[in-house]
Order: sequence, then C-alpha cells, then structure tokens
Amino acid sequence: MEKKQIILPSKKYYKAPEEDLTIKIGLDNNETLLREGERDIVLDINQLFNVERNECKKYKIHGKLKMIFRNIYSGSTAYDPILKNLYLVSDDDKNDGYIPYNEFAFLRDDVLRESINPSSVSGSTIGTYNPTFSVVGYTGHTSITPIQAPYKNWNLYLSYVYGQDSTYPMKYTFSGGTTYSFTSADGIPFRVTQEGNFYVLTSPVKHGMSQGEYIVISGGTLNSSVNVTGRTFSINEIGNEIFNSEEYVVKLLKSQFKTGYTLSGVTFVLGKRCLNDRDITGTTSQYYVHKHKTVTTVDDYILDKAGFESPIWENERKIIFENALQENDVIVERNRMESLIYDFKKPFVLTGITNNLNYTPTDVYLTVIFRNANGYFNYPPKIGYRFNFHDSWIDNHFSGSTTLETSISGQTFTGNTSGFTFTGGTALPTGTTLTGAYVEYNRKEFKERIISEAYHKITHRKLVGGITLFNHGQDSPTYYSGASENNLVGLFYQPHHRIKLRELSPFVETANTRDILNLPENTIFDDKDRLWKWRDVYDHGFIDQEGNGTDFPYLNDQHYVMKDINFNLQNELLFNNKQNGINSFNRYKKGRFKC
Repeated sequence: MEKKQIILPSKKYYKAPEEDLTIKIGLDNNETLLREGERDIVLDINQLFNVERNECKKYKIHGKLKMIFRNIYSGSTAYDPILKNLYLVSDDDKNDGYIPYNEFAFLRDDVLRESINPSSVSGSTIGTYNPTFSVVGYTGHTSITPIQAPYKNWNLYLSYVYGQDSTYPMKYTFSGGTTYSFTSADGIPFRVTQEGNFYVLTSPVKHGMSQGEYIVISGGTLNSSVNVTGRTFSINEIGNEIFNSEEYVVKLLKSQFKTGYTLSGVTFVLGKRCLNDRDITGTTSQYYVHKHKTVTTVDDYILDKAGFESPIWENERKIIFENALQENDVIVERNRMESLIYDFKKPFVLTGITNNLNYTPTDVYLTVIFRNANGYFNYPPKIGYRFNFHDSWIDNHFSGSTTLETSISGQTFTGNTSGFTFTGGTALPTGTTLTGAYVEYNRKEFKERIISEAYHKITHRKLVGGITLFNHGQDSPTYYSGASENNLVGLFYQPHHRIKLRELSPFVETANTRDILNLPENTIFDDKDRLWKWRDVYDHGFIDQEGNGTDFPYLNDQHYVMKDINFNLQNELLFNNKQNGINSFNRYKKGRFKC
C-alpha cells in the first residue's frame, strides 16, 4: 500500500502561509467512447417535446354532441304511458299527437328522484328530526334513474375499421318500384338517359370520376359475359348546365359503343372508375363497405349537459289542460334542443391494431348506437346508404329483415305494464363488428374515397299486445309510396363519425430498394411500375399548405383530441336527396327522371 503523508502548508518552507491558496491544474485526462443510448441527452427542449409528442400513442377523446332533429310524425296511440305525455295535435283528439321528445333524447329528464319529507312539528316542541324518503317520478312503463338517463336511448363507443366486405348485398329502387340488386363490389349505380349523341349516366351519389378517365360498365347487354375491354369507355364529359352536376353526371359518346352492345333501352347500369384503359385491371377502383370493431364499452364514457350553451332552436313545450288519462295541467314536450359533452374516461392507445389496408389506423370513430331501451321502436335498426333514401318513395332495400344490423342484439321485456312485450337493445361488448361506409379504393392513387356513409334506419312500432302503440301511417302506401308492413317509413341517422388521429401525406412516395425492413408499414409494391409506394405519416404539429395535418394539445403524455359532432336524426318523410344536385336536375328537367 502506498504511504502518503499530509504536511501542513507552514512546514513546506520558511514563513509559508497556514493555508494553501494555490490551484493545481492537472494535465492528466481520461477518455471513453460515448455510446448511443447510454449517456447522450437531448438538451433542446423543443426537440425533446416533438420527439415525445410523436412517439406518444395515447389519445384522450372528447367533444361536444348536438342533437339536430325535428319531431314531425304525429299519430294515434292507445298505450297509457305514451298517452300520459303525448304532445297533442289539438285538444279535440286526446289520442292523436307526437311521441314525447324523451324517447329520442340523448339525456332523458323523466327520471325518478328522491324526495325528503321532514317530520312534522307539534306546537313549540321541535322534537326528533326523523324525515321520511319517497321516490317521485312516473313508473308506468319503465323506471329510469338519473344515472341511467344518459344511456337509456343512445350509447357511444369508440371503433375502428378493421376489415372490408366486397360481397355486401345492396339494392336500388326507382320511383315506379323497379328494384335492382347488386353487391358492393359491382360499383356505383347509375340511371341511363339519352341526349343527342350522348348516353347520360346519372348517379344518386358522387361518382368521383373526371373527364378523360374511363368507366367500366355492367348492365344491359354489357354484362359479365363481355370482356372487360369491351365494357370500358372513355368519359367524354361530366356534368351539364346545372350547378354541381359534374359530381353526379357522366356523359359517354354513343360512337364508342359497338352494335349490339349499346345502352339503348337500358335504364340502369353499374359503373367503376378506371384510370388507364391500357391497364384496366391494375387501375380500376375496388368497391366495398367498411367493417368496424368496437374497442370500448358503454361504461367507458361520460355524457352530460354542456354548460353555458344556448342552441339556436327553441324548445317546444305546452301545458295540456287535460290529457287522455284525465290528468290536468300536464307539461308535454315535442322538441328539446340538446347540446352535450362526451368524454371517454381512459385514453385510447393506438397500438396493436391494423385497419383494412393492413397498417395502423389513422382514424378512430365515435360510434353512436340507438339502444331503444323503452322498446317503442322496431329493433335492431336497418342499414342503408345515401342512394337508398329518396324524395317521395321508400327503397325496397329496407324491405324485410335482410338489412338488419344483426350484430346489435335485442332483448324482450314487459316493463312495469302487464300483457305487453317489448324489444329493447343491450350494451355492446368490446369487439362487436358493425357495418360502415361504402368506399372506393384505387390502388394506383393509394387512397380511399367515401362514396356514402352508412345509415341506421329506425321505425316506430305500430302495435303491441293487440293495441295501437303508435300509428302515424308508417305502413300506408298512400302516406308514402312503397310503404308496407315489411317496409315502414321511419327515421335515420349516421352511426359512425370519423375522428382523425394521424394525417397521411397527400403525396405518394416511391422507392426502388431491397431494404424493405426500413420502409413504412403502409408500403405496397406496384407490380406494374416495379416500385415500392407509400404515403408518409405527418408529424404531430405539422400542417401543410393545404391544411392537412394534426396539432392536438399534448400534455401529461397524451394527446387531447376534441371532436364536435352535429348529430342529425332525419325524418325519411321529408328527406330531399341531393338538394344541390340531382334534386335540382329533376325540377329543371320536368321530371324526366327521379332519384
């Protein structure tokens, strides 16, 4: 062991100071390699924030939900719980009126409440405070507590698109009742008319085609027995003299068609978009419907009133002097404007799932499902698309039970009445699959286009236990063309509302490389061009010149994503299809064709 001796500064030399005030500078050094991940630290706070922000996979979903609805169906009923709060059309008929708004509300207010009855006081002696409690509220049909009120009629879920269905059955009905059946893979429906040297194809939805592109037709003599090259035609013009018609109208010169394979006498065809007639198979769009999967339960969110909110519409209430049950001074409500806030309790973690295109989803959906816990409506709802709703007739697509959303289950109950059986919905478990939007996907462009969102149609139940539950003429063809016992007039709403989490670049990147391990997960290989293709995922906080991008507040290691939704519950009776499009064409063209 090396021996060391400490000597006082005063002993070093004559008259040395008691303290050593010198500073020794050592020339020895010790160097080690700086290894990545061990000792280097990002000192730039902005850079560190961006790294953490873009690596974070947690998204806190919340927002505002507004009901946009007009209660217009008036009818008769003989069921006492409805008669009690029926909004009468006139005082002369106490059995005819509008269903109470609470049957449509997100947040019901006809709930049971606990009332405190204090003990009575005798003379000047206060005595012992011994109050009694009683439950106040109507229990004639079902009992609803304040905790149950936000979940009674509607339920909210988060879902994502996990797959697609190209065999989904569809129908399209003309005004005269002629119905055409096809599947989602067959393309977009078109009506066919003639104008001079053109065949005019008019779609009830936006076709997404441009002049100079091509359309692959199926219909008439141009069926599947004809080679695809003989059914592919150049789009000579789009639109006509009517505003916005270019989104719905396609014109084809008759000279393109061969003898025996024309559209003369044909009124209906299906069309697919094609980019290149020299590569029809590789550039023709695919058509399918989205398949959703839920990732939350009914217990995972909170729904409550939005504070300090004043909707632009007025509530419709009145006092009934005497209702059909001979009760006096009853307040009834036809419409109430709701503005609510929803908040999912836990953040959604964007890991471990893939979408229908086999990469991590960039969107999640707020899925709103009508639960019908009181059982006043037929259940479950039916699924339709924009071209299944018309101005003055019902599409046969909804006839029968083939379009029911079968993954939504129902259960029967008797409630607080005897002799009456109803069917209401139940909460959906995690992993429930639901049908979504009708979509076009073109592999060359590497993106999806929404042709039509999916819609759920609900109808009032007419009879229960041998009496009239609510009859507004929903099965009468004189009331609405095409209506029948199996195809009722009703209401419809959009169940799936898209919430953007990440943004894909609108530009397609390409590479010719063998280093496939470092390519993005949304990469595909183009056999024709012999190139890898993908779209870059924008970083959070980056917004391009066209406004594409995401910039959510980032705090506590999670993104706060706010999505405000105007929830339209629409009446089929007064629905006008394409107010800026084909509905206008019909008026100008004096009814030559209708959608």
